[in-house]
Amino acid sequence: MFENFRFPFSYCIMESFDVSALYTNVSNDSAMQAISEMLSEHAGSINLYSFSVHQLMTILKACLSCNIFSCSSKHFALIRGLAMGQRLALTLAIAFMSRIEAPVLQCRPLLYCRYIDDCFVIYTTQAEMDKCFELMNEQSGHIKLTKDTSQNDWLPFLNVQINIANGICRTKWDRKPSDKNISVHFLSAHPAYAKKAIVTNMFRTATRVCSVSEEREESLALAQRVAAMNGSTNQISRSTRHKGVVRQSRDSTHADKMPFCLPFISDEVSTDIRQCLRRVAIDKYVSVVEILPNNLKRQLIRNRMYDRICSTAKCVVCPEGRIGDCMSSGVIYLIACKSCGEDAEQMIEQKQMEHREAMRKLALQEQKALQRLEEIVDTIQADGPPSRSTSR
Repeated sequence: MFENFRFPFSYCIMESFDVSALYTNVSNDSAMQAISEMLSEHAGSINLYSFSVHQLMTILKACLSCNIFSCSSKHFALIRGLAMGQRLALTLAIAFMSRIEAPVLQCRPLLYCRYIDDCFVIYTTQAEMDKCFELMNEQSGHIKLTKDTSQNDWLPFLNVQINIANGICRTKWDRKPSDKNISVHFLSAHPAYAKKAIVTNMFRTATRVCSVSEEREESLALAQRVAAMNGSTNQISRSTRHKGVVRQSRDSTHADKMPFCLPFISDEVSTDIRQCLRRVAIDKYVSVVEILPNNLKRQLIRNRMYDRICSTAKCVVCPEGRIGDCMSSGVIYLIACKSCGEDAEQMIEQKQMEHREAMRKLALQEQKALQRLEEIVDTIQADGPPSRSTSR
């Protein structure tokens, strides 16, 4: 964004503004009014699919009124703010910020850039900057902005640091102090191409956001340290460092193939399956798609739990009606008794012994049932078929 950017002034003031908890503090009425004004202004250039602006606003209002969720068997309705998981939240937040920043744009700053709730502003004097900051904070009673100033002539904004000296803008890659630099570890159970893509994209970003070679070397060194913290191999980092960008070869006919979806087990298993497809000469028509297992977030967070019930009769595992919990397999669980409050602390060895004993008893019952069935068949064959009597 700031590549080869030059300012006509030798000295200027730059600061970045950030909105604290934007989504939970958005005024829905102001956001809907902003959406209505945008639709009315650009109705001629937007495909509304035969809907009128009034009809779209009615649908939008209905969507916002359906923010109902369940927690611990209690139902709640969101009456102010936006749910971060809602698809309309981003659009409404951007529209709301457009109303917040409207008075600032009338003050004509040297430069004003915004990404959702992060603003980058440049003025010629500090007084103008302070007035702009106060003006934005006065636009809504629920919105509060915080600002960052330059440290050692470098200002952090999004994932870059910006320096302006003698009208020349320089940038380099940046990581926030709160960032733990934790990503998918290179030894984790993920496909190799996915882990390589994470490292590749990180080095690609560190390279592209830099303006000159000095900052590029510094950014690549930072990316090297982050990759090493997550167990990345030196070969990937070195190749990325020298080339700047690692290009992945993509099959142009991949979209035309039939997907063969399989749960991801390991790279070796996936390779063996692809080799089997080549042996039977169907690799040109079938593409292996590896599906990762559900992580902890996907298992704990679910949508529309309130209108789903468990289908198991008299189920004691799903008292809240969360469908599928009682039918889950391979689950590591900790059960607490509501009467005494103690947890089930049985050892895994004991659980295995109980399972083996249950399987042994089941096999013994099946064997006895088969023996009893054979005895009945032998008795019937020895006595002959039962006689049929007719009554008149």
